[in-house]
Amino acid sequence: MLTNTKKIEKYAQQKLIAMLPEELQQDFQPILDDEYHTEEERAIVKQADPLCAYLKCLEELSAGNTEFNLAKMRLEKTLSERYSDKMQYFIEVFVPSQIQPIFR
Repeated sequence: MLTNTKKIEKYAQQKLIAMLPEELQQDFQPILDDEYHTEEERAIVKQADPLCAYLKCLEELSAGNTEFNLAKMRLEKTLSERYSDKMQYFIEVFVPSQIQPIFR
């Protein structure tokens, strides 16, 4: 049985697919559908979401917005628990050096 959150995600996925031209819908459906992803791919996505939020916190804090301090601390804990070499690679390659976090 799907949770309410999963139902909302599924609905959003269907809406996104419906916005595409018909000839592309079948190609993009597997990208959004969890059942087509491996456990490793799901883990990477699970890491990406808080990492994105964390980088937003760093950006806001560097602009002087201290309201993001608590979120930053919570996300640091989450990211250190989910740390992987793939996450570190992403940070090193795609995150500007002046805001690169370190989780180890």
